[in-house]
Amino acid sequence: MSVLYRAVWSDTTEGDREPVTQALKDCAAKWIQDRPDPEPLPEGESTFEVSQGRIRTVALRTVTPEAFEIVATDEVPGDPTEWATVIRVIADQKGVHTLVELSMSSDDLARRVSVGRPKVVHELLAAVEKPRLGGSRLLLGPLDLPANGIAILTDLLADPTRSLPIIVCAEPTGPHADVWLRTADIIAARVEGIAVVITLGLSAAVEFRRHIGSLAIWDGGVRIYAPGVVVGDSDGWQHRYYLGSRLEQARQSTIDRIVYSVAQLSTRRRVPEAFRLFDVQGSIPSGSSNGMISAQSLVEARENWDFASELARDEQSSVERELSSANGHLARLKKVLIDQGHADLLWGTQHEEASSTPDAVQDASESAMAAQAYLSDWLALPDSAIRELEDIDSSPEAYNWGNKTWRGLRALAAYAEDRAAGWDKGGFWEWCASGPLLGWPATSKKLAMTESESVQNSEKLIRTRVFKVDKKVDASGEAKMLAHLKISEGGGSLAPRVYFHDDTGGTTKKVHVGLIGPHYLVPNKSTN
Repeated sequence: MSVLYRAVWSDTTEGDREPVTQALKDCAAKWIQDRPDPEPLPEGESTFEVSQGRIRTVALRTVTPEAFEIVATDEVPGDPTEWATVIRVIADQKGVHTLVELSMSSDDLARRVSVGRPKVVHELLAAVEKPRLGGSRLLLGPLDLPANGIAILTDLLADPTRSLPIIVCAEPTGPHADVWLRTADIIAARVEGIAVVITLGLSAAVEFRRHIGSLAIWDGGVRIYAPGVVVGDSDGWQHRYYLGSRLEQARQSTIDRIVYSVAQLSTRRRVPEAFRLFDVQGSIPSGSSNGMISAQSLVEARENWDFASELARDEQSSVERELSSANGHLARLKKVLIDQGHADLLWGTQHEEASSTPDAVQDASESAMAAQAYLSDWLALPDSAIRELEDIDSSPEAYNWGNKTWRGLRALAAYAEDRAAGWDKGGFWEWCASGPLLGWPATSKKLAMTESESVQNSEKLIRTRVFKVDKKVDASGEAKMLAHLKISEGGGSLAPRVYFHDDTGGTTKKVHVGLIGPHYLVPNKSTN
């Protein structure tokens, strides 16, 4: 299963912790049974019918009087998707600690996922007095700040102990009928437990901009301030900004993107040591009965694991070859630098800096934004090339696909830079095959320099490969692009593709990207 959401918090209120633990178990029981007066949950596995035809299978494990785990699996008969919610609560001398995870698995890899906190999170947060994660207080709704309260926001952003993203929503300047406030309410409800939402009226937004400059927000926009110290001269691209006009044009999909981006951050959060007790004790497998798993479930699981294992082995072999080549190159580079007295350069560039090209991104959209910000000297990437990434960014493979896309874009830019520096032994394929540090796999599974005859002979299919391009490349402003990066072989019609035109030997000396988008935008005979 893919983890889509992970919330962790602690309540350090002093007093008897056992009643608080029981209250949290009661909240979980109300949610599980979808009723205000639930029956006590039995130990082990039980099944409930809940709304919309869902079957909820629940496994309760009480480890101590002050520690319990619940695994709730939701299924709809005939639906290929399964949702699992894990709730873990444990009390110790430091407080009452709660963890909630939402996971999903599906046979439909192209299924769009609308991520948000499980409903039970709201009830669990409301049941404790002061829920916190590290230095961040968790809220049960948006916090509205007036102009004279902006120091509260700037202090939060500058706090080095802040561990939660802060989502700030600004009032638009024109007529709006408070739609922006309803948007903030929706976002706040869906990110409960993993982010803080703050709203700023017109005067507060002006005051905020006076304090933090270009990193502020205005006119109906929304910005996500990632964890870490944020001051006026911080690197802006890391704190994603959504224009108010974009919310007006595509409100629901933009909200989905905002929520998904912070949910992805939450899944990478390390689980605190307090919860190791559950791993030591062992957990009840989802779909089991009295600790036993059905033979059919095991057969299905094995088939899925075998398929995934085969794909992973191919990927691992490719990555290991590239890693060996890169390590060899780095070792030789290290020796030369040290021999020539430049060890300071070697160790000074070991870690990523705020102003340097990022090593990793969150999703495909962020890879495109980063490419426009950092690779523009060698890569032409117009906004028209970034198409229909919402489903890609909200799929279980979003982080994986996003970073592979980022790697591919960096490879294209590095190729153009090397060509300008004098490398002349072929095109992009040959450059990748030569083993450069930032290269892309030169294999048919990952790279195609042209399309099949069936595609090229089909007027309908070839039209989907005509993209916008700089008029310095073609006076028409369009070009047919056949070369493309295959970001993923799996994933069906949703798998990302990057189509490009090599003008490194032409007027612009750049690689021009025509498309970053799902495979279904560039169908072939097998997908058409």
